[in-house]
Amino acid sequence: MHAHAKVTRDQFEVRDDLVVHTPTGAEFTPHPEREESVLVWTGTIGKKLSSGVAYRYTDVLAAMRAVWQERSKRPAASAAA
Repeated sequence: MHAHAKVTRDQFEVRDDLVVHTPTGAEFTPHPEREESVLVWTGTIGKKLSSGVAYRYTDVLAAMRAVWQERSKRPAASAAA
């Protein structure tokens, strides 16, 4: 069994309408009008990485939603910067 790593905000990149969890390569494309709808490419979530840790899907998804909500609440001018 492998250790589950903590998911942190700095592990995510936001690229246009895509959120990427960089340690696993998981990609999330939230639906712009329906918060509960997300297209997910799971990458290596749940698999042991070369670092010896793994990430739980539910932890990564919850953090991704928080990152997306944070991004969505920014004024349009700030989001473009």
